[in-house]
Amino acid sequence: MARQDAIHGTRPQPLPRASRKYPTGRVCAQDGCKTRLSTYNKREKCWAHAEMKVPRLRGRKPAAGSA
Repeated sequence: MARQDAIHGTRPQPLPRASRKYPTGRVCAQDGCKTRLSTYNKREKCWAHAEMKVPRLRGRKPAAGSA
């Protein structure tokens, strides 16, 4: 007879893909900045020097000049 107080489940299949990694030891491309970039950061610059990216809101780009 099976135990009533045990929880049974299955392992998720397939296993999730590993996060993409970039070379270690990379430094911000901004002149004079010595910030080391994460191996998971695909950008060439650190957060302080990277160009601002405006996120999409509900699938639309914000109108030019609107706040």
